[in-house]
Amino acid sequence: MPDTIKLKATTTLKHQPNLGEEVEEIQFEAGQPFAVLKEWETSYLAKDDDGKLFNVKKELAEES
Repeated sequence: MPDTIKLKATTTLKHQPNLGEEVEEIQFEAGQPFAVLKEWETSYLAKDDDGKLFNVKKELAEES
């Protein structure tokens, strides 16, 4: 499992602050780094610099 990943292209990811709260869509530029917390077969659980969690599909990410 990589420690960090970067986005290959500008991408919009969905973030839900807490269960029951509205899902927020946030756009990130290509090259945005994320810390990897968990790896699944097709995606990563990753955290941005603000501490927000995202499910990032592996096809959108490159290991850094």
